[in-house]
Amino acid sequence: MKFPMTLVGLAALACCSAQAQSPTPPQPAQQKLERVEVTGSKIKRTDRETPSVVQVITAEQIRKSGFATVEELLRSSSAVDVSGSVGDGVGSGFVSGVNAVSMRGMGAQGTLVLINGRRLAPVGAVDINFGRGNLVSTNTIPKDAIERIEILKDGASAIYGSDAMAGVINYVLKKEYTGGELAASAGANSQGDGRKRSASGSFGFGNLATQRFNVFGGLEISQRDPVTYREASRIGRQSDRDAWLIANSTAGTPRLPDFSYGSIGSFWGNYYSLPATTPSSTTGPNDPKLYLGTLAGCPDERTVGKGVPQKQPGQQDSSPLGQCRYNLDDNTEFMAKQDRFSGSVRGNFAVNEDTTAFVDLMYSRTKTVNVLAPQSLATLVGANNTRVSTWALPNGKVLGQNAIILAPDHPDNPMRGTAKPQTVQLAYRFEDLDQREISDLSATRLSAGVEGVYAGWDYDAAVVYSKMGNKGIRTQRLLSSRLNELIAKGGPYRFGKANDAAAIDWLTDDATNTGDSTVTAADVRASREWFEMAGGRAAVAVGLEARHESLSAVPDDAFRSGDYVGLVANGTSGSRNVMGGFGELRLPVLKSLEVQAALRAEHYSDFGNSTTGKLGYKWTVLPGQLMMRGTAATGYRAPSISQISRDGFFVSFHSYGTERIYDPMRCNWNASDNSKSTSKSTQPNQWRDCNLLNYTSGVPSAQQPGSLATAVTPNPAVKPEKSRSATLGLVLSPTDYLDVSLDAWYFRRNNEIRVQRGFDIMTSYIANPAANEQFLIRDSNPGTWLTDAQGAPIPNSGPILALLRQYGNFNYTVTSGVDYEANLRLPAHPLGKFKFKLEGSYTARYDQQILSGGAVERIDGTTTSGVPKTKASVRIDWSRNDTSAWLRLNHTDPLWSNTSSAQCRYNPTALQAYPSAQGWCTATRQTTLDLGLSYTGFKNVVLAGSLLNVTNEYISGGAATVPAQFGHWDSGNRSDADLGRRFNVSLSYRWD
Repeated sequence: MKFPMTLVGLAALACCSAQAQSPTPPQPAQQKLERVEVTGSKIKRTDRETPSVVQVITAEQIRKSGFATVEELLRSSSAVDVSGSVGDGVGSGFVSGVNAVSMRGMGAQGTLVLINGRRLAPVGAVDINFGRGNLVSTNTIPKDAIERIEILKDGASAIYGSDAMAGVINYVLKKEYTGGELAASAGANSQGDGRKRSASGSFGFGNLATQRFNVFGGLEISQRDPVTYREASRIGRQSDRDAWLIANSTAGTPRLPDFSYGSIGSFWGNYYSLPATTPSSTTGPNDPKLYLGTLAGCPDERTVGKGVPQKQPGQQDSSPLGQCRYNLDDNTEFMAKQDRFSGSVRGNFAVNEDTTAFVDLMYSRTKTVNVLAPQSLATLVGANNTRVSTWALPNGKVLGQNAIILAPDHPDNPMRGTAKPQTVQLAYRFEDLDQREISDLSATRLSAGVEGVYAGWDYDAAVVYSKMGNKGIRTQRLLSSRLNELIAKGGPYRFGKANDAAAIDWLTDDATNTGDSTVTAADVRASREWFEMAGGRAAVAVGLEARHESLSAVPDDAFRSGDYVGLVANGTSGSRNVMGGFGELRLPVLKSLEVQAALRAEHYSDFGNSTTGKLGYKWTVLPGQLMMRGTAATGYRAPSISQISRDGFFVSFHSYGTERIYDPMRCNWNASDNSKSTSKSTQPNQWRDCNLLNYTSGVPSAQQPGSLATAVTPNPAVKPEKSRSATLGLVLSPTDYLDVSLDAWYFRRNNEIRVQRGFDIMTSYIANPAANEQFLIRDSNPGTWLTDAQGAPIPNSGPILALLRQYGNFNYTVTSGVDYEANLRLPAHPLGKFKFKLEGSYTARYDQQILSGGAVERIDGTTTSGVPKTKASVRIDWSRNDTSAWLRLNHTDPLWSNTSSAQCRYNPTALQAYPSAQGWCTATRQTTLDLGLSYTGFKNVVLAGSLLNVTNEYISGGAATVPAQFGHWDSGNRSDADLGRRFNVSLSYRWD
């Protein structure tokens, strides 16, 4: 493999020049300990302040944060956006149990996560959401092994390579430890829901200085209980806004506090006569002309007219007496059960005074079990269209499942044997199936190496093997082939009857997807002082790295053949080799001015080369009082294996919610007056054909088509994403008691790797059908085709069932803003010591342009970007003798929804006028108060407790909802913050 000559030359020049200098005398041991490597630079230094902005969170700060997990602490950082991050509360749709961090709204794929400056393997699964070619899960790192976390708020591809575009999160683990510690903690919210328990133990023995070795390690176990939506409805203090939402709920809107209208699909199924056409009104499920009855056995508490009222306040229609309902809130989980285990051990051996060998091993396992609402087939259809669900195969073929339509002689037809037997449609839920989504993640990391000083060089060389395995299981999923057989002629499974395990096993199977991701790497890096300059001695760092990456995700045979009702298969297989090297210079141009320059070149075996650079400066204007700093950098992100591998296959569902998209063959849509007519046939337009991609404004739910299935193909021609970033700031210390920092930042990401949007495909098709029809899959059933004036079918004119999409490079995202921090330490006082800290971030701009020449979307402060204008916190710390306490006030600005907020503000209807007048047309701002207390008066014992979100404000519900949507809970991934007011208590005992 040809290595980039520019980098070889730089490394050779640095080495040869260093050898020409007089050898640097060995430094005393104390000075060695003071020289450290700070994230964002590979040059060891005694001064931690670099041109880049680095936030350091120590192990003590982690303990005093009051958060139950490190992941929750990271989400509280002002530079971290919750929307682009991935939480492990529930499944993400492609993989569960993963925690991934996003900075600056650039998504988890734009933030590099490291352990001791080295990479981890990503999750062994495929996530086709925007840009998520790979996800590195942070909940695999043992908390007790962490010495500190360094958050680099700057682009750093010139130092670390791919992915470090928006920042770097580096977990620095302990390198030496003696003694032992036992710790335990517990927590829950104020209702006792979401209980968490953890226990850990760590040990260490040996002294490197006197015994030439040190060995330490630890174990940590934690458990989290599940939370249902019914339990979640009790979370949070009800505001006037929330009370209005509840009182004005509309039909078909579940998950409002203390009320769920429920589903007509239940185990004791409701049966209907089969209409001639698909119902186009919300009264369809309750139309007395269609409803015939309910299978025997529905409990009174679920029966309309007994435990369920016929009509709820604010609803326009009533339910037929005797209808059986299923309560989604009581049986669907808001937060999944999770069990985590992690362990680590490290051994150090002093080869000689200047050389230390080390080996460390980490293993973790995270099992997440999410209980799902049992599958149902409850959508009413017409005789001309019996399909209730469609899903695509990777080859573009569209499969579908028909409704449960029972012939008059079917053994489970309740009209069989009556005076007037007839075909019925059964709205049914398979409640006797135990349907769960289980994600079993295992992470293994082994590293071994040597570090020390040789001929004036501080060096560090290591080999690393990192593996992330994932086994995803969806239990007891319906097999379409067996279900069709059951509907046609009956079988061992009986609708609404007691079914044994054999009958359930005949009808279902566990859908399984097994994945593995590995990174095997070897690297060497070294730094040293080089030559004298006006401000002191220059320093240089060089390094080389070689690594092999592999990824596989393999769904089972039934998954790939599409036999699971409504499930789509995603998989991939591939590997690549990466060679890279870097050089870095620290130039003390003046005593007060330091300049940093870095260059990195890498070669990927699958897409080619990339070269990135960085310049930075640190200017001490007034020693000890005023420092200015700034950086300018280029960065990149390599396409993931799944995005460019020829062996990848992905399927998803797609919707778009800002503009109406229609099928011009089957609907002539005039957006100016909303008129609908057809010239292609004598058939009336169907709402589905005039409302593709799920545009919802003003359209009743029964008339919405739902998302379209899409088959997504990898693209070997995809190029890397490129970025440019800059920071400019100052650090002011006017007194010994006050430090203030202010840093402006700018990031631009070009060539963004995205999946084509269905909206763009349909827009191109509407403009030129002949040139773009190959991207559409239509129903091949002639019974669904249009007919001409003579009644003859028009070939290939069926409804659009799916779209064919591909990965590609799109245009850009630009974001800019200001980070600020102030630390005030008051002089000691008889009342105790006081410290104050203000930390925050203001996002001035977040713009996107998806297609070159298209509209620029300005989406800062909207739910589209998930990036608030302001995110900040104020913390007060107090300590006296053995007692310490803290108080923290957190604030996040409200978010606008581009569609729903506008509808709320400008819709003249009375339903929207009231929330608009009250200023409720944004997602609620988040302002919460936390407090904590700790006591160390007992020997070697630390007692601590915290109460978070003291006033019990809504977090998830308030942040994700505007009144036009009438939904109460965010559908995104859950984290502990979504539990409302919650407490944590901990006890630790340490000995030397």
